[in-house]
Amino acid sequence: MSLKIKPMYACFLAIFTAGFGFGIVLPVSTVVLEGMRIATPMIGFTATVMFAGIALGAPLVGRTIELLGLRRTLTLGMLLAGACMGSLGLGVYLPAWLMVRFILGVAFASIFTSAETIVNRICTDRNRGKVLGLYAFSFSLALMIGPVGLWLLKFGVWAPFLVAGGICLVAAAVVFASVPHLEEESAALAFDRHLARRIWMSLSAMLMAGFMEGALIALIPLYTLREGFTTEQTSILLFSFMLGHGGMPPVIGSLGDKIGLRKVLVITYGLGVVSLMTVLLLPTTMLLTCILVLCGASVGALYPLAVGLLGIELTSAELPRGNALTTFCYGLGSTIGPLVPALIIHITVPGSLFAVTAALYAVVLVSMGFARKRS
Repeated sequence: MSLKIKPMYACFLAIFTAGFGFGIVLPVSTVVLEGMRIATPMIGFTATVMFAGIALGAPLVGRTIELLGLRRTLTLGMLLAGACMGSLGLGVYLPAWLMVRFILGVAFASIFTSAETIVNRICTDRNRGKVLGLYAFSFSLALMIGPVGLWLLKFGVWAPFLVAGGICLVAAAVVFASVPHLEEESAALAFDRHLARRIWMSLSAMLMAGFMEGALIALIPLYTLREGFTTEQTSILLFSFMLGHGGMPPVIGSLGDKIGLRKVLVITYGLGVVSLMTVLLLPTTMLLTCILVLCGASVGALYPLAVGLLGIELTSAELPRGNALTTFCYGLGSTIGPLVPALIIHITVPGSLFAVTAALYAVVLVSMGFARKRS
């Protein structure tokens, strides 16, 4: 039986696999380490290491694409991600986990940059928005499904990690068989300060997407467990967040077409402020599920908005550079995301997670207002 599918669908599969790995590794690791009574800052640091790998790996991926081409770079990233996730299930030894999770971050950077570059090269101006919306939805849907890893923990710590790793390895074979050999010129991924200034809204949205995903996906389980929720209730609450995160990309495509992506971005930041502050009013009830859906929606909207704004501001030739820059910003935001709130929670109370993230949304929203007045 042939493993070959359309190249576009292969890219959707690649990003879905990466999102599924995110959705399993972050919350499952938090629950496992919390059960071992590891200090909160260390729990945040283990998540930060993976995102640091994404940020630092983005420039290396550009060089790898030059040497190996897009198909091989994407496949290599998926194979490496599968091997890393599988190895996390072999046992909990913090020094080894930190090293493996950093390498896993580099693998994710390879998947993001390669897949988005392939999608941008295959797309036309007529279908770019629709295709990128589906691409972002694939990632969000996988994040929504990822928390099933918490249910797999009843079979042992190894179960969720080995399942995620195995799926990634199988998907890598399909991607390699389906994606044509595409090469990228070195200049296409070179850093361009002028270009970065032109797409600052996209870069800032991707930075926020990384921060919010890193902070909330990794630390919501920590918050719920310390507020007295059971592991089963925690999985439901996290799924609610993922449901909002995964359901927003299709909505954002149609709404953005009607009123403009920039206006939708402002609405998204406002939704984030309101929903995150509301969580503090419902700390110990399952009504939190409804609010977390809205929180997830405010976070899930950022990624497709950032990618969509690239399509507005850049030409087809400039899109690979934009993709590389947004991958770096996503990794940078994700690196800071789990660590800073974890340190604040350690010093104060669990609810400070939502106060800090709401405040950050508000700061960015105000900054956009000042930028608009100056322009």
